[in-house]
This record gives sequence, C-alpha cells and structure tokens, in this order.
Amino acid sequence: MPKAVRELLQNGHSYDEPDRMPKNISITNLDLIMYVVAIIGHFVDLAVDLNIAVRYYLAQEMEAFGWTLAFILFPAFVNTAVSIRMYAQDKQQDSVTNEVTRRHWLRIFILVLQMAPILRFTDALIYAIKSRRAERKKDPASQRLYYSLMLKEDSDAALLRIFECFLEAAPQLVLQTAIMFRGHEQFTLHQSLSMTSSLIGMGWCLAAYQRAVRFAQEDKLNVTWLGSAVQTVWHYLLTLSRVMSISVIAYLFPYWTILACSIHILLMTSWIQIFERPVFCAQTRIAEISFSFALGSVYLFTYILSVEGRTRYRYAIYYTLCFLENITCGALWFFYMKDDVKYSNVFHVVLVFIVVPYVCGVLIMIGYYSFLHPTLRKGNNDVTVSHKVDDQTFEVS
Repeated sequence: MPKAVRELLQNGHSYDEPDRMPKNISITNLDLIMYVVAIIGHFVDLAVDLNIAVRYYLAQEMEAFGWTLAFILFPAFVNTAVSIRMYAQDKQQDSVTNEVTRRHWLRIFILVLQMAPILRFTDALIYAIKSRRAERKKDPASQRLYYSLMLKEDSDAALLRIFECFLEAAPQLVLQTAIMFRGHEQFTLHQSLSMTSSLIGMGWCLAAYQRAVRFAQEDKLNVTWLGSAVQTVWHYLLTLSRVMSISVIAYLFPYWTILACSIHILLMTSWIQIFERPVFCAQTRIAEISFSFALGSVYLFTYILSVEGRTRYRYAIYYTLCFLENITCGALWFFYMKDDVKYSNVFHVVLVFIVVPYVCGVLIMIGYYSFLHPTLRKGNNDVTVSHKVDDQTFEVS
C-alpha cells in the first residue's frame, strides 16, 4: 500500500482507489517556481503598500494615509473571512488538506496577520513537492493523491488572490493615480512602486484563477500556456482602462466617485444574488449576501464567473455597461478638466488609456473565445478520473 494512502487510513480518513492514472500530471520546475514567486510576490506587494502608507502618515497626509490603509485592511479582512469559511468546509468534510496549518495556533497566527493566501500557496507547494517525490519513487497512487490535493489548494489560493488583487491592488492603483494627478511629487517614486506592483499582479492572478479552476474540473479541458497568456493580456488591458477611468473621476469629483462606485457594486451584488447565487457561502443568508457583495466589489474592475453556465450574454451585458461607464468618465474628463491641463500631453494620454485598452481587451477576449478556448480543441486525449479523499471529490483532467 502506498505510504500516502496508508497515512490517510491510519488517521481515520477514507480513500477510494482511482481506476486509471491520468496523463500529464507531472510537477515541473516551473510549477514549483510559480508557487514560490506567488508567495514572495504577496509579501513584496504588501510591503510596498505599507511603505507608501507610512510615508503619507509621516508627511501628515492623513486622508491619503487613511484610504491607503483602508485598501490594505478591507481586502485582508475579506480574505481572512473567506479563508475561515474554507477551513470550516474542510473540517466538515474531514479534509486532509492544510498541510502547513495542522497546528491550529500557527493557522490563527497567520490569519491574524492577514496573510490568508500564503497558507494556501504554501500548502499547494508542499503537495506539489510530495507529488513529485512520489513520481520519482514510482508510486503513482501517492503521486495522484498529492496532485489532486495540490489542485484543491491551488484553486482556493487563486480565489483568495482574486479578492486580494481586485479589492486591494486595483483600488490602490486608482488611489495612487488620483493622488499623483494632484501633484504630490515628493512621493512619485514610492507611488510608482506601489502602482507597478499592483499592475504586475492583477493581470496574472485572473489568468491563474481561470487555469486553476479548469485544472480542478473534470468536465473542462485545460487552458494552454498561450491561452493563459492571452487571458492575462485581455484582463490586464480591461482592468487598466477601468482603473484609469475611475482615477480621473476620483481626481475630479472624489465624493461623487464614491457614490458611483457604490451604486455599481450594489447593482452587481443584486445581479449576483438574483441570477448567479454562488453556493460557496450559502449556509446563511448573511454570509451569502456578504460573499456576493465581495464579488460585486471585484466586478467594479472585472468579471469572473461565480457559477457555471453560458457566458456570452453575461459578458455582453457586463462589458457593455462598463464601456458606457468608461465613455462617461472620458467625457467628464474632457469637459471638466482645467484648461492648463487640456493643452498638455497628459490630457490626451489619459483619454487614450480610458478607451483604447478597453476596446483592445474586448477584441482580444473575442479572439480568445474564437480560437483559443479549450472547448474548441478536438480530439483531446486527456484521461479524466475522479476520486474521493475524505468524502470530498476532487477531479483531475
């Protein structure tokens, strides 16, 4: 009996032996490197944002300090709440995951430090290493087991990264851009570092999320590296356009921007509650609405699928609405900007960034679904297997 399976049985867990070994589940050096980069990137992004917040505080820029700190703490709170819900589900299902966090005091300590994604990425990295070791030892059952556990942790981590990027990185980018428009030149370098770290993380996290979800679903074909790259570019361009649009309005009409963003979030939350109803936090009405509100906040910048189904009409409605919002922001920038700025290069550059990246992003998205979407590939030879670990089903494509 494989060592990994024997450990499960000794701990009172159940394990169903799968029928066949799926193809192409080897862990590569690139897979391990990507997990390490994700962990390091989280710390770097947090350090850069804390740095600019401290500098605002020392300079007595209390309004900028307050908003910067709020956009650090709020997404961390959301991630902690979502992560606690994940751990509660794991406990209910007697899960064998959470490799690093079997010591409950360590889990609580890390969650208090608002570093929930680090737990999942570290667990995924450990399972990836164990799967690779099992492959080298010619132990296919253990290799498959650890690989499926890695997929589960990877999918959970990707969801947490979605909230981190679009509740923390994107709002920080809007805030720092609006502040830079106001001419805070003494912090230009530090603001640029914060904005750069946010830009780098946002596009990739969505592509990683899509890829992780597809790897974990038995009825979905896997996205190729080219497909992931195209997804990254399209989400990056769309988000860049949304950030620029909201930034110019935050600069011109800061309080009206808060109202407009709140209306958009409430509209998206209502949409999720009426038409999508994700089951992740469906145990209580308050938890369900809270999770929908968090997703609605993400929808301020981009759209992610919370439930399965046809996406054509959902995408059409969402991206049309956002395009109209962007055009409105561009018109307000054009008519209400001061005359001295209208004759500068910045004025025209901003207009270009409001419209052109959005149009290019939508065209690239259409091209992806026309030529690179996994369901377009014919004759796929991947073997799909499903097996249970602790009464929870994990699918590997």
